[in-house]
Amino acid sequence: MFHRNIYFGIIFLSQTVIGGLANFFLLTLYVLNILSGHRTKLINLILAQLTLANFTMLLIKGVPQILYNLGWNNFLNDSWCKVVFYLHRVGQGLSLSFTCLLCVFQAITISPSDSRWVEFKAQITKYIIHSCPFCCILNLLIEIPVAIILRGPRTSTNTTHNYNILFCSSGNFLVAYFFLTTLRNVLCVGLTIWFSSYMVYLLYRHHKKMKTICSKKLSPRASPEGRATQTILLLMCVFVCFYSLNSILTIYIPNPCGNTLWLLSSAFLSLCYPTFSPFILIPQASRLYSVLWARKHPHSSTGSKSQVKT
Repeated sequence: MFHRNIYFGIIFLSQTVIGGLANFFLLTLYVLNILSGHRTKLINLILAQLTLANFTMLLIKGVPQILYNLGWNNFLNDSWCKVVFYLHRVGQGLSLSFTCLLCVFQAITISPSDSRWVEFKAQITKYIIHSCPFCCILNLLIEIPVAIILRGPRTSTNTTHNYNILFCSSGNFLVAYFFLTTLRNVLCVGLTIWFSSYMVYLLYRHHKKMKTICSKKLSPRASPEGRATQTILLLMCVFVCFYSLNSILTIYIPNPCGNTLWLLSSAFLSLCYPTFSPFILIPQASRLYSVLWARKHPHSSTGSKSQVKT
C-alpha cells in the first residue's frame, strides 16, 4: 500500500508540474495576444478559456493528490474540501464544455458555403461570444450540490450515508445532480464526436478534390485552417480516449468510494487530458509568439529580411 501511494504521488507530481507549466506557457501566449491590441481570432479566445480550465484542474486536483499519496492525511477540513472539489468539478465541466465548443466552432468555420451550416457560419461570432459566459454560469450552477454535500474526512464508521473519498467524504448526491451532469457530459461528448466526424469528412473531401486538381509533382502545403483543424482533431481524439477510459472505469468498478485504487486511477485519467492537451496546441500557438515578437521588434525583422536579400 505504501509503495503504491508513493508511485501514484510521483505520477501526480509529474502530471501537475509538467502539465501545469505547459498550460501556463500556453495561457501566457493567448493572454499576451489578447492584450497586444491586435485583432484576436475567436478560436484563440476559446483556447485561452480551455487552457485556463485545464490549468485550474491540474492545480486543484493534482496538489491534494500529491499530498495525500506522500503521506499527508486529514490536511483538508470541511471548508477546504468544499472549495477543492467544487473548483475541480467546475474546471472539469468547463474543460468538457469548451472542448465541445471548440470542435463545433471549427467544424462550422471550415464548412463549405453550400452546407446546412451557412446560416450559423454568418453569425458564428455572436453565438460563440454568448456561449462562453453561458458555459461558465451553467457549470457554476450545476456543481453547487458538490459544495453542499462534501465534508472533511470521516474516521467514524457509524455515520450513515457517508462515503470516504480519499482525503474528503460525502453524503448521498441528489438524483437531479446526477441527471444534469450526465446530460451535460453526454451532450458535450456526443456533439464533439459528431462534429469531429464531420471535420474528418470535410478534410477527406478537400484532400480528394485537391488530389484531382493538382498534378502529382506538386505537393501544396496545407492551409492554416487545415492545420488548425488537424490539431483540433488530434485534441478531440485525446479527449475522447481518456474520457471514455475514465467513464468505463466509473461504470464497471463496484463501490467506487471504498476502492482507493479506483479513486487514484480515476484521478489519474481525469488529469491526463489537461496534461497532454497543451503539447498538442503549443506547436499551433507558437505562431502567436512569432507575431508578438515581430510587433515588438519590427527593426530586427526588417533587418533580417534585408540580410536575406543581400
